[in-house]
Amino acid sequence: MYTVAFVSLLAQTAGAAPKGLFDHAFETFRLGGPVMWPILFCSLMGLTVAIERLFAYWKYNTANFCFRKKQETLIALTREGKFEEAIEVAKDAEAPICRILVKTLRNRETGFGETLQAASQLELDHLRRSLSVLDTTITVAPMLGILGTVTGIINTFNMLNASGIENPTGATVGIAEALITTAAGLIVAIGCLFPFNFLVAQIKRRTTELEQVGHQFEVAFNAGCKRLADVKPAE
Repeated sequence: MYTVAFVSLLAQTAGAAPKGLFDHAFETFRLGGPVMWPILFCSLMGLTVAIERLFAYWKYNTANFCFRKKQETLIALTREGKFEEAIEVAKDAEAPICRILVKTLRNRETGFGETLQAASQLELDHLRRSLSVLDTTITVAPMLGILGTVTGIINTFNMLNASGIENPTGATVGIAEALITTAAGLIVAIGCLFPFNFLVAQIKRRTTELEQVGHQFEVAFNAGCKRLADVKPAE
């Protein structure tokens, strides 16, 4: 009898459901209960961070690509010992790598290696910004879904106590809350997981790129210093 009544209620609910897509979404959100609000906040926050970070990475990669010639020229002039000319060539470049190299050249006499490392780390920190928000959303959203499951089950038992087992109709609201919040939490976490892993992979690639460019630049700087040292005795 309980099963027949439950199936009958679901059929009635499905028949009475709103026809519009947005109306159906709002009704589903309402059935999910109060836990849906923090889940919605997590989804909006994760979406905002993902879009902003993807745009920041696109801007970073585009700038480095557009100013690749200046970067190569800077390294070539550094290898020849023309440090001031190298600074002049790339000082106005908007590329992060060019900024690192120029800043390092300007501080070459006080600490070349330290400046190179610190400037590279600063650019990587800019890329890592807000990734902790995505990581937190991936962790918290399923936990909120589980919380909604617990509160839904509690509501189910409360309604059963109030209406009795003979009339299980009211219990379906609590069951719907439990299932909807669990699904919503998992959807938000999975949706944030893909951009998070993509951004982490991008950071690893950018870190490797900066290490390679830094090593190349350090070799060029040492060659330039040696070239200047050989020229001075000849003069």
